[in-house]
Amino acid sequence: MIDNKHIQSFIRVLDLGSFSKAAKSLNIAQPALSQHVQKLEAALGAKLLDRSSRGVTPTAAGREFSGRAREILSLVDSAERRFRAEEQELFGEVRLGLPGSVCPVLAPELLVRARKQFPEVNLIITELMSGDLADMLREGRMDAAILFNVEETEDFSSEPVLVERLHLIGAPDADLLKSGALTAREISNVPLVGTYPPHGLRLLLERWSSDCGIPLAFQFEADAPSVLVRLSAKGGCYSIVAKAAIAHEIKSNLLASAEISEPPIERTGCICISKRIPPDKARESLVKLVKSVVRELVANGQWPGAETIKP
Repeated sequence: MIDNKHIQSFIRVLDLGSFSKAAKSLNIAQPALSQHVQKLEAALGAKLLDRSSRGVTPTAAGREFSGRAREILSLVDSAERRFRAEEQELFGEVRLGLPGSVCPVLAPELLVRARKQFPEVNLIITELMSGDLADMLREGRMDAAILFNVEETEDFSSEPVLVERLHLIGAPDADLLKSGALTAREISNVPLVGTYPPHGLRLLLERWSSDCGIPLAFQFEADAPSVLVRLSAKGGCYSIVAKAAIAHEIKSNLLASAEISEPPIERTGCICISKRIPPDKARESLVKLVKSVVRELVANGQWPGAETIKP
């Protein structure tokens, strides 16, 4: 017989890649956690996890079962929310994914507001690259996420909420940035540091470059957003990013920026909701709060370079 606790233990080990980390996260002894997984494997008649010096990885059976396991836990959680809670009460766990350029702007205010308005809802925010967040939505490992320039799929919905104009950033004393605004022609062949393709931002820049016939010169490439910022701050090269992501560095005079126009480089931020997880009131309420906080941050000038899209 399969026990939900055993499924929960398996999923936590799978997500954290370690029995010790999973045991600590679940606040149970590691031997007990190991027994949970062993009993689950015995009930299914299949080995689910492989241990090695590098950590824990799923077997082929483990990968196949993980999707069904998440569906089972999600259905159980949804049923508990429906029948245990009063009509007006919200509780449970909602997982929200944010890209690195969005997290520092949105997460602090959102967490405070969520705790105040929905004290029984545990909002878990995860910061990852957009591609990783999209994968987690597809797999049902994330309730919702903010992604850029995506359309609805069979795995998740997509609702545009704002448009961001990207900026050229560089050292605070860079002459090129002193005016605070540049035409697209002025950044032609400027030495740049950018992410590797097929990263979403890099693909956006390459499409923009191709469409308007303005060559972009990437001299350095890195998948870490912090490298783009730090290398640009050193001088000698620039990067193209969302201004909101580096607002603190600009305020601290560690970076300077200039908005690009004629034509601008824009991207559309969308709130995406997984279709692999059954709908519930807690998630619906948190998604509404995300939209509200986004609108307020833009209206108050706390999300520079962005404009909201009317619903």
